[in-house]
Amino acid sequence: MSVKIPAPITFNPHKHHFHFLLSEIERWKHMNWELVEQELLTIGTNLIDFYLGNLDVQQICNETITFFEQTDLLDKEIFKYWLDAPNYKKIRLSDSSEWLIKEGNNHERYIHIHPAKFSAHTIRVRATTLKTVIALTVHSIQIKKGLKTNLQAVNRIRRNRLGLSPIKSLHPGTGILRLWELFEEESSNVQ
Repeated sequence: MSVKIPAPITFNPHKHHFHFLLSEIERWKHMNWELVEQELLTIGTNLIDFYLGNLDVQQICNETITFFEQTDLLDKEIFKYWLDAPNYKKIRLSDSSEWLIKEGNNHERYIHIHPAKFSAHTIRVRATTLKTVIALTVHSIQIKKGLKTNLQAVNRIRRNRLGLSPIKSLHPGTGILRLWELFEEESSNVQ
């Protein structure tokens, strides 16, 4: 799924948008893993806020631009003045999700957005957890409830496909298993 982020917005849907990633996974299943790995680099390695809501990437960008147009803050210099200290602000979109606004590094894309921490329709995940679940899904590796072989499968993917350290355990309702369940549930709803 190719998505065009409109200027002046900077937004990384690979890192922050659940439904976008679901469609990317379907595309990645048919690609050489080395190419997928390159795309996964954009997710990084930090703790991230991950949007689960129903607004698609284009709607998020359009609503953000509309906010700045309606408040007369779209001009770059006025935008920078508005941000002031502490150099970020939050805005609320139509689904009640809040989005953190910062100044982007790119001169043409000076409005950097991502989901706000503890916002509606948003969860916090480790980037390595997200990459692990993506790799499991792309390689069609099933996680079964209560099986010790799950840990072996997860660690095999982490080591062999992502170059990550193995983990010691999997805990129901948290981390990898929690995110896996979200991806599995949504994938089954689509089919």
